[in-house]
Amino acid sequence: MSDDSDPDDETDDEIELLEREFDGSPAQAAGWLRELGETLEAGGELTVYDDDDESVTVSLPDEVLEFEVELEREPSDAGDELELEIELEWLDPDTIDTDD
Repeated sequence: MSDDSDPDDETDDEIELLEREFDGSPAQAAGWLRELGETLEAGGELTVYDDDDESVTVSLPDEVLEFEVELEREPSDAGDELELEIELEWLDPDTIDTDD
């Protein structure tokens, strides 16, 4: 019996809430990132919309989050493709048990 599972697949417990991908200008991307930065700085909640204007709102952390940046280059015959991944990770404040 072979295991055809992809290591990049979600675990059984992981739930993808929303994924959004769009094409736009560097100025549009900068505007979106600027708005994200302002939302993170203000705290409270973060709402993300997908291409169908569906949205997911999550609570932001009060203190600590993990911040990861990854820059990759993938050569191809048409020209090198660069990919910048920005990942933020935190514990959901709404699920933290404070009854210790």
